[in-house]
Amino acid sequence: MNEIHIINFGPVRKAVINVDKRMQILIGMQASGKSTVCKVIYFCQKIRDYTLDFLMDANQFTDNHRSEYFNNYMKYLTRQFMGCFGKTTHMQKFKIVYYFGANKIEITLNKDGYIRFAFGDVLKNKIYSLLLESSEMFINELNSSKISSIIDNITALAMLKQQLQNRLCVLFENDADIIYIPAGRSLLATMSEKLHEFSMSDMDLTMQEFINLIRNTKSKFGTKIPDIVKNYTRTVKGQISNGSLELAYEIIRNIFKADYTSESDGEKIYFDERHWVKLMYGSSGQQEALWILMLSFIIILEKKKSFVIVEEPEAHLFPIAQKKVVDLIALMVNTTGSKAVITTHSPYILTSLNILLYSDKVEKSLKGKAVIPKSLRIPFDTFAAYKLENLADTRESLENILDEESHMIRTDYIDEVSSISNAELERLLDRELGE
Repeated sequence: MNEIHIINFGPVRKAVINVDKRMQILIGMQASGKSTVCKVIYFCQKIRDYTLDFLMDANQFTDNHRSEYFNNYMKYLTRQFMGCFGKTTHMQKFKIVYYFGANKIEITLNKDGYIRFAFGDVLKNKIYSLLLESSEMFINELNSSKISSIIDNITALAMLKQQLQNRLCVLFENDADIIYIPAGRSLLATMSEKLHEFSMSDMDLTMQEFINLIRNTKSKFGTKIPDIVKNYTRTVKGQISNGSLELAYEIIRNIFKADYTSESDGEKIYFDERHWVKLMYGSSGQQEALWILMLSFIIILEKKKSFVIVEEPEAHLFPIAQKKVVDLIALMVNTTGSKAVITTHSPYILTSLNILLYSDKVEKSLKGKAVIPKSLRIPFDTFAAYKLENLADTRESLENILDEESHMIRTDYIDEVSSISNAELERLLDRELGE
């Protein structure tokens, strides 16, 4: 089982997250730790990719003695951690443990407030072997014509990177692309014309990597989605899932109310062939939802197994559109073998998830016309839902809010705000009648 244990980190006193679940939902008050949990999940799984980046950096090996490789690798991971969470010298002591298969990685603070990584012996030995292999490539044979040609050949380097990536996917038992879609997405859309000019030095690592992902993905949307699908089928071997793509596009159009393109003169929203606006002038809902929609579509189109973390997908969206976003994420998960973690404050998101959960319970054994398409249903045993609380004691910060009997999120959490409002309304009515 792949798990992440968090103890005393930020507002999170104690939490255990099973990252094998296909879909998970986190709710909770502001500052309860939802983003903290998501960033920890993201960082732990990104250690695989940061390891690859280190292995492909020739300077790490040509400028240092082999006795320094592993320590420098530890320092590199520390810098990435600080990029994600900031300086650590002011933090209380904490422990994060990432278990994957028979391996584990512990992240703690030493007495001076600095990050320390501890790898299990087997994992440490395997990483060290990869470091030595990279050093041999960049140093021992640096002057050979074979390696000189490799270094000069971008294609060969790409093949080498792919080989290392494949080995790391096996080592970390994770072959998914790790994607973090943070809150506050509309600002990036508003500044879309100047996105290439952003100075990212003051942003946290998750936002930096999200911006780079957008920059690299925009080029795939030089035309509207139907034309993208046609071009993809002409140029890429293998079968696409026409039914899933048609449903995805239908959902996207229902939410976005337009088509998105990234053209040479900027990003545009097309309402029809003749009428369009620049993305920066689009609605706040369109700007917030855009990259949830477009990234989900690309994952479905390319059948790209991914682990996607989405913060507040409901932002600036009408309740019906919120339901459709849940449908799209479920479609992405079900048709690509991907996983998703969602944070939300919206009862509409929770209710929409309940419909998909209950549909799987009711409809999977029934014949005839389905209420909910099979590709959208969420099996209960693959789903998790938690309420996160900032507790002052050592109790679990994550409270399971799933009902085993109904196979749904417990309605008392969905109706909590309504219950408070109804109680206040009743007291007001009592006062009015009493007067």
